[in-house]
Amino acid sequence: MASQYQHRQFFRRVPNKHLARYFESRDVDLGVDFGDLTETQVEPIFEAFTALPEEQQTNMEVDFQDINALANDGGIDALNNEAAFYEDATFPEEISIIDGLHAKAMWAFLHKPEYWNGAAALLHADTVAGRSWKKRNDLPKVPPHVDEEDIDQLAKAVSHYFNKTEGRGRNCKVEPYRKVETVKEYFFAYPEDYGQSGVEWERNSLTTRSRHPAFEIIFVYCEAEGSLDIYAPKNTKAVPELQKLFAKAILKLDTLADGTIDKRVYNLDPLADPNFEFEFPAGSGISEAIVTKIRLTLKHGSRRRIVLEADTKQNSMAVYDLLKELDPPPYYITQVSIKAVFEAEPGKRAGSKTFNVTYPNTCNLNHEGRDDIIRQMLTASGIEPRPPKDDNDT
Repeated sequence: MASQYQHRQFFRRVPNKHLARYFESRDVDLGVDFGDLTETQVEPIFEAFTALPEEQQTNMEVDFQDINALANDGGIDALNNEAAFYEDATFPEEISIIDGLHAKAMWAFLHKPEYWNGAAALLHADTVAGRSWKKRNDLPKVPPHVDEEDIDQLAKAVSHYFNKTEGRGRNCKVEPYRKVETVKEYFFAYPEDYGQSGVEWERNSLTTRSRHPAFEIIFVYCEAEGSLDIYAPKNTKAVPELQKLFAKAILKLDTLADGTIDKRVYNLDPLADPNFEFEFPAGSGISEAIVTKIRLTLKHGSRRRIVLEADTKQNSMAVYDLLKELDPPPYYITQVSIKAVFEAEPGKRAGSKTFNVTYPNTCNLNHEGRDDIIRQMLTASGIEPRPPKDDNDT
């Protein structure tokens, strides 16, 4: 994830030659000779920038925050995805020889602006909370229709639904993008929300301004899986109808039977064994996986839980040692926290990712980048969701 934006940090992280090129592209003369500055001399740049007229600053601040948001591994992956979509075979090589994530992001912003919106949208979809997605995986495996008239049909259908049921959504726009590597189609819908008012600064005056913001619905369709994921925060009751609207507009299905959310469950039973060993797929870069917390739900009695957490920095088996020491009555494991440690890359410290897996099918991992690699580890280890044995399986 990108760090919180600050002017000085941003100017320090973007090389001077790229900053100079940016201001030149905006026809802005700061009166600063970038060639005479070291890469850490940001104060002259900061002072000159903050002395610009307010409107100029505001427009460029938006650009800077967008660039900062993509200055991470996920952002560069998303830019490479857009290059693949445009069949630009030279882009990955060109961006790979640029040192620094902020330099890469600024270079792409300046030289490949047509990749920017798609990369930003896909990165956003990959980083929203995994628990916010509602998945259905029983759709016919038919190719999606993504021509302009199909996209317009989906936009009108989403608009009509929210306007009829809730009195909002008078307007709606849908933007389609494709994740080339995973062959998934992303559709970002932006229906018009209820009118709101906010306090804003307009030059030197504080004023209240009325506006009609958009809210967001994301559809992700995978033909190979016959799956449809929908991200509709605060609109989960609308998901079944949104599934039908999508199926009619994009999959050209006249009817769609009522479906259910993905009922697969995580198999957490193996993690009760302190000798359990995770399987790391070849080339994953994962060197270790440590259980840092376990939640036990007692088999007898209702709503009785025990959460075990211990410091695993010096002893990776600390949680299991505590479990043995307490010797609780019969239980199910219903939640675990796991820390996946990645091998250090040249010139970098070893990275790690701590995530939660909760019975029956909740996990706060996403589906791209290192999160996807960790999911592959869970699959290889027999933990990743599997279909329940029957309707009464607990």
